[in-house]
Amino acid sequence: MPELPEVETIKEDLRELVVGSTVEGAEVLDPGLVEEPTPDELVRRLRGVRITGARRRAKHLIVELDGGDSLVFQLKIGGQLLLVPPVPEPETALMLVLNLDGDRRLFLRDETSFTRVRLLNREGLEARLAPLGPEPLGETFDAGHLRRVLGGRRVQIKAALLDQKVVSGIGNIYVDEILYDARIHPRRKANTLSEREWEGLHAAIRENLRAGVEHRGTTVRLYRDVLNRPGSHQDYLRVFEKHGKPCPGCEGKVVREKIGGRATHYCPSCQREDGSGGEQELDLGIS
Repeated sequence: MPELPEVETIKEDLRELVVGSTVEGAEVLDPGLVEEPTPDELVRRLRGVRITGARRRAKHLIVELDGGDSLVFQLKIGGQLLLVPPVPEPETALMLVLNLDGDRRLFLRDETSFTRVRLLNREGLEARLAPLGPEPLGETFDAGHLRRVLGGRRVQIKAALLDQKVVSGIGNIYVDEILYDARIHPRRKANTLSEREWEGLHAAIRENLRAGVEHRGTTVRLYRDVLNRPGSHQDYLRVFEKHGKPCPGCEGKVVREKIGGRATHYCPSCQREDGSGGEQELDLGIS
């Protein structure tokens, strides 16, 4: 699932390869893709516009257009944006094609069909992004924010970190790795964390996401960048989908359970549910 590092990678690819191009036409191949406006209206409004920028907010990929509109992608589980050429033309699971000048095309494909697109004006985009929490790699995000927002709540910490209103851009892969590095059990209640644990959690969030960006994302199954290349951060994962394998930090084994409706991976020895292991030194050996 594209999370912050994967969307950040795609955004940087678009800045390098696509920004400055003109959209000569668009084809909506799966009408269920378009949340707003209608598919026909989206095609009409995209014709002849120039792509002036690309940015990311949380897991939203925002393609800025002249005239003030933005094409906003939520890639969900399996969305891929592929530039043809140099990528060979994809033939399956196609949802949208943007025909660019210079005989290039940007294909959106998704084997899961969960990707969604919106074409929003400035006011619509601002309203769409307003509920999102702070960017975890931004200068204003600190341990104090987490403590202020979550310190008085009895919510399980994993569910809290997945809440995009608390902190934006973190999904299931990275939250498992973050909690492992912070030595915090995913079922721990937020109001039981100590000051040192909030500091460790903040550090683990930033280090894991920075490493994910450095490694151009995590390809567990479907994620690819704009040139159809996988990321490499999967080679650095310690617990996600490592159930049954030895924990890299102790003699125990990684387990997998469903917590809050999500498949969750952790080490019961390093991440004790009673919090008794939460004061140990952290080892963020992920880079």
